[in-house]
Amino acid sequence: MLSGSNSPNLVQELAQSEGVPSDQRLNIHHNNFRETLAGSLSGVFPALEAFVGAVFVKGALSEFCVAYPPKDASLLGYGSDFATFLDNHKASEQVPYAADLVRLEWAIHELQLVDEVVATEPSQNEWQLNPNARVIRSEFPLLSLWSVANGQLPPEAVHIEQGGQNVIVLLNDGEVSLLALTDQESHVLDELAAQRSVHEISSTVLSSVSKKKIIVPA
Repeated sequence: MLSGSNSPNLVQELAQSEGVPSDQRLNIHHNNFRETLAGSLSGVFPALEAFVGAVFVKGALSEFCVAYPPKDASLLGYGSDFATFLDNHKASEQVPYAADLVRLEWAIHELQLVDEVVATEPSQNEWQLNPNARVIRSEFPLLSLWSVANGQLPPEAVHIEQGGQNVIVLLNDGEVSLLALTDQESHVLDELAAQRSVHEISSTVLSSVSKKKIIVPA
C-alpha cells in the first residue's frame, strides 16, 4: 500500500477472502494493485499498441509494474521508466523501435499534464531549449512510425532502414505538437546541451529553431 489508510478496494478484497491465509490475501491485493497500475498506463501508449497489440502491451506493463514498483505515493509520474524497461525486453528484438516509441508517447503524455511555462523577458542574449519541449532522439524513423500508428501515413510508406529521426514534442498555447528535427536543428540543441555558445551557428538556422519555438531566449 502507498498510504497509511486502507482503501475501500482493499477492505472489500480482504472481506471476500475470509478463510484464506494472510499471505495469500496479501498476494491477492498485490496482484490486483499491479493490474490496476498496468491498466492505468495502458491508455498512454496507443501507438505502441497499434504495432504490437493490446495483449502484449498489457503483459509488458504488468511485468514493468513488478520490475519498477512505485516509489512515491503520487503516481503522477509513474510510467516514465517504461521505455528503459523495454530497452532490455525480449520485444526489442522483434520491435526494436518500441522503446523509442514509448519515449515519444510518454513525452506527449507528460506535456499534456503539466502547466505551460510562460516565457519571460530575456536577461541576456543567450538561448535555451524551450522548457515546454521534450526532445526524443532515435536511430529509427520515429515520427514516421508514430504517424503510421495514428493512420496519418500508410505502413508501406515507412521502412525502419530509412534512418533515424530526432523528434521534438512541443507544448504551445495549450496544444501539443510534434516536429521532426533537421540535422542542423539537432546540432543547435547539441551545442546548447553541451553549454556551448551558438553564436557561430548561422543566423538562418537560429531563426528557424526560434520561429518554431524550439529554443527561446534564456
